[in-house]
Amino acid sequence: MQGFINELVGALVWLVANGVYVDARRKGARGAHRFFAFWMGMPLTWVWFFTVGEGSEPRIAPPPDDEEALLEEVRRDRSRRLARGQTEFPEGTKQEEA
Repeated sequence: MQGFINELVGALVWLVANGVYVDARRKGARGAHRFFAFWMGMPLTWVWFFTVGEGSEPRIAPPPDDEEALLEEVRRDRSRRLARGQTEFPEGTKQEEA
């Protein structure tokens, strides 16, 4: 049983080391953690060394800001309520004090 646990822990350390190395390489991070992850994840880290580009983390563009559309929707809703003569807000919502 002790041998199985040792093998399992070794495999988990190896997997984590490979994940840390790939992440550090994509981010372009340098340091001791990357160095130790490289050596602890051998031999698969050689594959990552040649295939993963340095600093190749994909840049994700932020979603467009729809602040103006939301404000316009609130204004339309308020004008419809006033046209119907409704001055109270529906239950479960708060009316902001001016």
